[in-house]
Amino acid sequence: MINFFNQKIKYFYRNGFVRGVATLQAGSFSGTLVQAIIGIVIARLLQPELFGVYALAIGMASMTSLILGMGIQEAVSSMLGRAYAQKDVTEVENILGFMLKITFFAATIVILVSVFLPGIAGKLYGNSLIGVYAAIVVVASIFSSSLFTLAYSAFQVTGRVKLLGLLILSDQSVRYILSLIFVLVGFGVLGAVSGQLAGAVVMFLLSGILFGNVAKSESIFPGLRRLVKIAKQADVKKYFRFTFWVAFDRNMGNVYMALPVILTGIYVSASDVSFFKLAFGYMSLVLSLLGPISVLLNVEFPKIQVENRAQLYQNFKKISLYSLLLSAVLSVGAAVVSPIAFKVLYGESYLPSIKYVFGLVVYGSLFGIGVGLGPMWRATNKVKVSILINSLILAGGIPLGLWLIKNYGSWGSVIMVTVWFTVSHLISFIYLIRKLRQNN
Repeated sequence: MINFFNQKIKYFYRNGFVRGVATLQAGSFSGTLVQAIIGIVIARLLQPELFGVYALAIGMASMTSLILGMGIQEAVSSMLGRAYAQKDVTEVENILGFMLKITFFAATIVILVSVFLPGIAGKLYGNSLIGVYAAIVVVASIFSSSLFTLAYSAFQVTGRVKLLGLLILSDQSVRYILSLIFVLVGFGVLGAVSGQLAGAVVMFLLSGILFGNVAKSESIFPGLRRLVKIAKQADVKKYFRFTFWVAFDRNMGNVYMALPVILTGIYVSASDVSFFKLAFGYMSLVLSLLGPISVLLNVEFPKIQVENRAQLYQNFKKISLYSLLLSAVLSVGAAVVSPIAFKVLYGESYLPSIKYVFGLVVYGSLFGIGVGLGPMWRATNKVKVSILINSLILAGGIPLGLWLIKNYGSWGSVIMVTVWFTVSHLISFIYLIRKLRQNN
């Protein structure tokens, strides 16, 4: 048994992909840890009632800015990975120009929608200020979705995993540190959301510098000035169809993460929203250790498809099962330490969250099976199937969730989250395994 584990450790150490995952995990988890620690302090300062308002504002902003999310970036990364591997300069420039242009269009739409957020918040929660706070976060997301995604994609496809990890760490740290400072000064919820905006502006400028450095060292990438010119002339139709469906699919995941809090706030108090939000966020924090695997698979699966298509089935199956085992261990461990963690970190006022953490163990344990789904949908060009599956689940899941929350409060939210994610992941995994086996 000892020899078996030694061989496995040596295999993983020699495997470049695994080392890349470990490096990116370190950066990603460090940033998430900084975010979590500062989030704890902000929660303590705001207390359950105001923190619930903050959580609802973030949820509304997340839904509003969906088209600015990582969906566009991940779709572009898949295409960019192929073009970079083939050393196609023209294609790389065209893809990046398209990325910049489509982001500009998306930002324009989001700004128009954000105007209506105060009115929507007033009708849903009886507090239009929640919509104002959400609009501020939306503006922050616009800054975060432009030059940051360019630098992110450049680091990802060129294999600069350490720099990618540092970029992720910086983004999360800067935004939340400024949020904390503004809250400490005494601006409350307004300070928390304004800190997000200030941090996004800082990262906007830093990302521009970092992308410029990559362009200088990698001649295949255009400089920012040239890229702006390329973006003006970029052919949107050429890449839009693939990008639209990939972004739609990726943002389905964001909907799954944002909707539970938004729906919970319709039927329960702001304080109860805080308790569920913290439990859900706590479990998600632990599961974020799996995130870097999915990020690297966005580039890895397309490469395998080009170099050795027969290996795709085995790699997908192996990664999914390892991730499932890891998510189960992480979830159970998180639940076991949650009574101590919440008492020490959040204080007595947030102890009601603990019972919801234990309720989310099933959700967390089965979450790992979905780590490779997004990258594989994109690699096999089956994104529309993923969208169909998730759309059908939401079509039935939202009414079910509202009924559960109305009748069982925050426990209904726990059941809703577990059903949504588990059913979606299992159906998608079974479908892909069968398709890959047939093509093997």
